[in-house]
Amino acid sequence: MKKMFIPLLGVGLLATLLFGGCSGKPSENTDSGLSSTENTSESDDDMISGGSTTGNYVVSDVEALLSLEPKETRAIVIVKGYYAPGDGGGGTFYYDSASRIDENGGTVFKGKARGRFVRSYEENTVNVKWFGARGDGATDDTAAIQAAIDALPNGGGTVTVPGGTYMITSTINIGDGDAGEKVSSKGGIKLIGMGGGFSHAVPASTSIIANAEMDSVIAVNGRISDVEIAGLYIGGNGMANTGLFLHSFTGGYFHNLNIIGFKEYGLKIMAGTAPTGNYNIYNRFESIGVFALNNNSTCLFMDGHYSDNNDTWLSVFTDCRFDTAQSENSIAAHFKFVDSISFYRCHFNTYKDSSVGAVFDALNNKNFPSGMGFYDCSVKSTEVREDADNKIRPQYFYGFGTEDGEEIPTHSKLIGVTDHGETFNMDDLDVFNAMKNNNGELDEYWLLPKSGRVDTYTQGYPEKHYNLKTGNTVAVLVNAKTELTGASFYLSSYGNNVGTVQISVYRWNKDYETTVKGEILSFAVCDGFPDNTNQDVTFEGLGTGYYLILATGTSPEGDTGVAVWTHKAISTSITFVNGERVDAGIRGSFITK
Repeated sequence: MKKMFIPLLGVGLLATLLFGGCSGKPSENTDSGLSSTENTSESDDDMISGGSTTGNYVVSDVEALLSLEPKETRAIVIVKGYYAPGDGGGGTFYYDSASRIDENGGTVFKGKARGRFVRSYEENTVNVKWFGARGDGATDDTAAIQAAIDALPNGGGTVTVPGGTYMITSTINIGDGDAGEKVSSKGGIKLIGMGGGFSHAVPASTSIIANAEMDSVIAVNGRISDVEIAGLYIGGNGMANTGLFLHSFTGGYFHNLNIIGFKEYGLKIMAGTAPTGNYNIYNRFESIGVFALNNNSTCLFMDGHYSDNNDTWLSVFTDCRFDTAQSENSIAAHFKFVDSISFYRCHFNTYKDSSVGAVFDALNNKNFPSGMGFYDCSVKSTEVREDADNKIRPQYFYGFGTEDGEEIPTHSKLIGVTDHGETFNMDDLDVFNAMKNNNGELDEYWLLPKSGRVDTYTQGYPEKHYNLKTGNTVAVLVNAKTELTGASFYLSSYGNNVGTVQISVYRWNKDYETTVKGEILSFAVCDGFPDNTNQDVTFEGLGTGYYLILATGTSPEGDTGVAVWTHKAISTSITFVNGERVDAGIRGSFITK
């Protein structure tokens, strides 16, 4: 059930709000989503019902609301729109004659009366149109959008941006921290539009477009966590230096975005200016298109900022496109002080010989970039910038290809070009001596990230389950770069909550057969679990290295049994069924510390 935000009132008024005091059918012109009283009077400003302490009013717009002087100490007011009925800015308000809370132009208004008109709305979710945004492609909506963001509580919430074109004249700021020591007073902010990401069918497009010179269209300000931005077309309009600027943030989720028309940077990601605590880490980017229209511009720029401390790392990009289009001397992606960034099915395109697909820049950034992985990506061209004192570490390409079939330029640190889409660890190749192909060459390798949760499958077909009752075993081989602490498996009990799955952990030793004869390092049991649910297990005493996690099952005689689900394999693990390698990914994930 959705929660409605209704600040504390007297018992009488609360009962009126929750159980009604209005009569008639719900109005189609109220924009709050709440039921309200249909106006039966000739005037939008007329009181429908009265009393000494409560009254119900219907007004046409916010201007009329601000002119309203309720005779009652408490009253309910239906506002049909912000500027006009049906424009999306209306809603249900209550009047509290004793309130002195700060007005914000959207959820709290101070009219002629001494008290406040306070909006009733879904908890921690606001709409930019409540604050006066028009989205008509002409009005300056900067103040309205910013006011909606600022109205969220310190714990964060969601700002919805309905379909339309919102023109702005200064940067929209998410969070009030800085790149130094100041932590943002708010986190968990979500800015959600109706669409705009490339190659996505949406009911309506939401565009936020610069209409004056500015540094960034949208900026996420330093020392902030759990920000989500989605469903937006972000247009620089040849006026903004940067489309989306992300500065010192963790746990962000950015998806379904189209960034275009910037002068210098499309998506700019940087760490802060203090040496600790200003990380860019554990962030996800999905279905983002960044297109350069201006010469000498960069679609994606990532930098950890410091010469001796890497603070931009462990982030994942999936199904993204960075395209210099017809611009000259431009860069699809420029990587400086970064580490362990993964790209899946991303494209780095150029169409002019003067532009570059991916630049790996170690100048003034000793030993970085480092350990980046490109899985089934298309990279038009590459460039390495280093000198005697500043060299990049290895960057790995898997399932690599270019638009015209050319391989990447030869460089000792741009390695691992295969057609398998699997990662590998150069220091531990001996583990795979038993997995050589017919030519005696090692052809598949992988890495788990330094820390965090990593999936071992891609959702969708091929989809299969392996019944463990029949004596089947299903096992996963992983390479943990830091301590392996747990896992989650999607298990089936065939609808009756009966059966047991045992999870055993072995250290990998030469091959599968040798490994399962070894010592069980950790053991966990999933018993009596609901059908088709994720079951979490914890591992103790495991460090780094290669581990085989093996699942077996038991169930009472006559019972259907228990099963493990698999989907499409990805490059984080190798799956075995009854000791034989299969092209599948066990539906689950692993957690490293």
